[in-house]
Amino acid sequence: MTLRKFGPKMPDHPTVGGLCPACHMAFKEGDYTCLVMLGPGDNLEARALARAGRPYTAVAVEVHWGCGTGKLDNVE
Repeated sequence: MTLRKFGPKMPDHPTVGGLCPACHMAFKEGDYTCLVMLGPGDNLEARALARAGRPYTAVAVEVHWGCGTGKLDNVE
């Protein structure tokens, strides 16, 4: 699975100051992050599509790039 790298975070980004669910450290200006897909969540239509192997809109959480990939922030 390939994760998309987002960033660097600007000071006014809405998640700056929020906690990364993987490391429990705050997101800060300059951080790179990614979205980790969890699955269809409680959406019944998304669940049905997932079971059928079809594309669906997933629930995801934002984590630091390093937390999601093990890679350094400045390395692709």
